[in-house]
Amino acid sequence: MESYIYRPATELAEMIRTGKASSVEIVSEHIGRIKKLDERIHAIVMLFEEEALRTAAQCDEEARNGQFRGPLHGVPVTIKEAFWMKWTPSTMNFKYFRNFIADRDALVVERIRNSGAVIIGKTNIPKNLMDYQVKGDLYPEGKSPYGDLYTPGGSTGGGAAALAAGFTPLELGSDIGGSVRLPAAFCGLFGLKPTDRTVPPDGNIPIPKQAKSFLIHLASAGPLARNIADLEVLWKVITGPHPCDRNIPRIDWQPPTGKPFSDYRIAWVDGWPGFPASRPVSDAIRKLMRAFEKKGGTAVKGIPDDKLHSDTLDLWVSLFPYVTAQGVPWIIRQLLKMEIKSTFLKGTNAFNKGLNSAYKMDANHYARAMYTKNQVTERWENLFKQFDFLICPVAFGPAYKRCKIGSRITYDGNEVIYPHYVWPFTAPFNASGNPSITIPAGIDSEGLPLGLQVVGPYWSEPELIHFAGMLAELGSGFNRPSGW
Repeated sequence: MESYIYRPATELAEMIRTGKASSVEIVSEHIGRIKKLDERIHAIVMLFEEEALRTAAQCDEEARNGQFRGPLHGVPVTIKEAFWMKWTPSTMNFKYFRNFIADRDALVVERIRNSGAVIIGKTNIPKNLMDYQVKGDLYPEGKSPYGDLYTPGGSTGGGAAALAAGFTPLELGSDIGGSVRLPAAFCGLFGLKPTDRTVPPDGNIPIPKQAKSFLIHLASAGPLARNIADLEVLWKVITGPHPCDRNIPRIDWQPPTGKPFSDYRIAWVDGWPGFPASRPVSDAIRKLMRAFEKKGGTAVKGIPDDKLHSDTLDLWVSLFPYVTAQGVPWIIRQLLKMEIKSTFLKGTNAFNKGLNSAYKMDANHYARAMYTKNQVTERWENLFKQFDFLICPVAFGPAYKRCKIGSRITYDGNEVIYPHYVWPFTAPFNASGNPSITIPAGIDSEGLPLGLQVVGPYWSEPELIHFAGMLAELGSGFNRPSGW
């Protein structure tokens, strides 16, 4: 009989703190479940059984002496494969990096260790983190616990699957175009992409030895969890400046106001110009907005700036090459551009001109892109002077069936090109830098989770998390997949 599986991380931490359970017992049960069931979905690509049990035993000894490292003392967690973890591979599921072994922890991994958490494994990812499915050169293809025909999302797909399958109570992911929020939606979870430059990016991906530059745009580490309290704990653990990274400012985080629904004014959309969501997603958003209004809240459909969404997608296209192709020869940049156009962004013809310019990666282009980012971010911030938050879709629909990257996807009687199923809904907030959190929004007629995202102004995470938790209570929350 399993005693600790699917329990919240905060509850497990309290049980360890009060002596009602030991870290060894909790960690052992999660590792046993992984060993028994992971062959079905391939969520975990590295299992640190011996090291995790040693760490758990140390945590138990400290707990008996009244010593606790932090809020996650003794609690098992998993981390996305790409993060540096000392003496373990970080390959991005790409043969080019198959021999990359980290010589130290990423700053966020170091912080997770310092919180007392026990890292039990690394989770599966797509090649180069560039897909909403989980397939690549080195690991078996990842599958969804809601049906092995379906993708769990990407690129933190293995982590989302592990959470939904009860392999871990917490996952550390990263998000460059929806890679935390989309897997959270596809697996019925909570997932947070924090405000730009509030979480240190050091050690988030492997870096070629010959690299001469390293710019970070669009991407941020972020937590995934089955409930809002666990999400908040891990966000607090990884957030904040570090002496070795002067680009992360010290933010005066304000506690949530605790105000009732009636004091909130939110904007909402169930799609964007040229990118409508499916009927089930639209219905889920509208249903939640009606429940919100019944609680006294004010919900206004639409945003005042009609071009803001498309301009923000243009900005994402302008910045993307500086993340994926910096420091590589011209010919390699051209090959990368061709691969992206034929796979992940296949069919997005409207953005091809911008992608061609962006991959030239000259100083004038970069300066223009950064100038545009300031303008676009200011326009989003102006929206949040009128509204507390924005509610919008995470994707066109729920998880789609695993397929060849670039294939057209059919759902609810509609066919959309591959990138339009997700990218237009999540990428804007990587480009603008606004924080965004996915919350569960029910189950569709096929038993697949639906999600929506709540977007806030810069540095609003405490209030955003609080409000998202209130909003989630109006819905169904996490729904455990049948058979797990």
